[in-house]
Amino acid sequence: MHFLNISSNVLLVIIGVGLLIFIHELGHFLVAKKCGIRVYAFSMGFGPAIFKKTVGETEYRLSIIPLGGYVKLAGEMPSEENTGDEWEFMSKPPGQRAAVLVAGVSLNAVLAFIAFIIAFNIGVPFISSEIGEVTPGWPAWEAGLQNGDKIVEVNSNTDPDFEDIFTEIALSGGTSGVNLKVERDGTFKDLTVFPRYDTTVGIQRIGIRPAASLEIEKIATFAEGPSPAVEAGLQIGDKIVSVNGEIVKTGNDFINIIAMHPGKEVALNVNREEQEINLKITPRSSSRWMLGLSSGSTHIESVKMGSVAHTVGILNGDKIVSIDSKEVSGWSQLKDRIVNAETGMHKIEVDRMGKIVELGFDITGDDVKNDFLTGVFPYSSLVVDTTIKGFPAEGLGIKSGDKLISVNGNTLTSWEQLLQVVVASQGNEMSLSWNHEGDIVTKNVSPLEDKENALGKIGVKLKDSIVLKQYGFFGACSMGISKTIVNVQRIYFTIKGFITGNVSNKALGGPILIAQASYESAKLGIGKLLYFLGIISINLAFLNILPVPVLDGGHLLFLLVEKIKGSPVSQRTLAIANYIGMGMVLSLVIFATKNDVMRILKIL
Repeated sequence: MHFLNISSNVLLVIIGVGLLIFIHELGHFLVAKKCGIRVYAFSMGFGPAIFKKTVGETEYRLSIIPLGGYVKLAGEMPSEENTGDEWEFMSKPPGQRAAVLVAGVSLNAVLAFIAFIIAFNIGVPFISSEIGEVTPGWPAWEAGLQNGDKIVEVNSNTDPDFEDIFTEIALSGGTSGVNLKVERDGTFKDLTVFPRYDTTVGIQRIGIRPAASLEIEKIATFAEGPSPAVEAGLQIGDKIVSVNGEIVKTGNDFINIIAMHPGKEVALNVNREEQEINLKITPRSSSRWMLGLSSGSTHIESVKMGSVAHTVGILNGDKIVSIDSKEVSGWSQLKDRIVNAETGMHKIEVDRMGKIVELGFDITGDDVKNDFLTGVFPYSSLVVDTTIKGFPAEGLGIKSGDKLISVNGNTLTSWEQLLQVVVASQGNEMSLSWNHEGDIVTKNVSPLEDKENALGKIGVKLKDSIVLKQYGFFGACSMGISKTIVNVQRIYFTIKGFITGNVSNKALGGPILIAQASYESAKLGIGKLLYFLGIISINLAFLNILPVPVLDGGHLLFLLVEKIKGSPVSQRTLAIANYIGMGMVLSLVIFATKNDVMRILKIL
């Protein structure tokens, strides 16, 4: 039965991808016929034909290389010995030739729309709009979003999924922000979040991750041996029910519980094919390497909306310089002053864009103090705040106020840069330089493993929380239009990311990746497969219309030049351009296919 499922999914993928190619070439074929142009060949695939049949003047072919298709039109190229007969492509006016060229991408767009309508009528699974994690210091945290919140509206887009939210945020600009309606504990709240440009990925982000379900999607094997999940007998598809007898409600709760039990055996109860399975598992201790330096400053990077700090009047970018007229020079000192402050009114002075501003802080108890401290996110600079007892930095002689300069001879520009080097060190010795009272000090140091604050991990990836979107005909039409727009936008910022270098060229995929993704979609149901084929159809239409020679967009560009100058582009220019275009396309296909192979071999 399992083999039959695999075979049917593969067949669905072949039919689906073949349909995309067929529809594209059919567009060219039908409009060419309508314009009175003879079609000599209609081929599915390239290279030698493995099957062919001639009907009228057209030879229909099934060719050996399944990477596309083509139609051969009479007198298509100026290089051919055209007779000037009315049925030849070059004999037709530019408008009719343009109609033939755009027909393929037009039918692909229509196919995508139809695929979306059918898919949403059947039902398509999407990552839900529930938030699983909010990153401290990021705009979502500042706005007051919390784990477990469900985004029910984004910029007037009702019933969004995480794909919609991601796209709206990524394409946002200006100072108006992104408007969200959030459901929390049965109540609704309107928030405006101002995305931040993330230079690491080249898009706008607000710092949220989707909620996880309780179903296991993947099981890892650690480099040091089998993961606890493998040893315990967990399987893909298992659904977590309870931990140590306590019912687990969300995937993120499960992740947090496991993290709190490094090296300690826990009892798991999972649901496997409608049967309850009891397992014992010991999360592996996952610690990080540290020098034992703290760099928290009194310069406030972010303030959480609605927090005590926000109520007091602290703003993003403020630098707290004193409390009750006593100077504070680092985050640890600021924290100590707040924690040890007596009940009553206190004065906080902040440097706001070079001007000292005095604020009043009424402390009524420990809850107020804690809310103040957790409501601000300090900027981590290269100026040392404190050293942590028991870690290597303590013995180096680094003092509060010293400034870190370089690691392994490389100049440091940010705290995050140092953190990445130390975390990746695996305890290997490194050279660290810092400025101490005007003197440059350089010493070798080996990071130490922080076992006390280790987290537990078992080597599983949980599926994202999924919502099924299913509508009647008119609702499916509306969603089809919406998703068409969303996916065109995603193509735009993906191409932009490749051009700017913010998206790695390793992310580029070719025919193998498309086949793999199509197969995975087929496993999730015909609705998901149709939706994915709709996305591929839009991509095919968008890429074909780009002004690259040999593509439809390139031919349209030459038609535009012909229309402007009043005569066709010269044979030589066309030939050179087509060779360049063919080289670009083939290079892209080869590079993408190489990525596919490397990905399969797990080299990337």
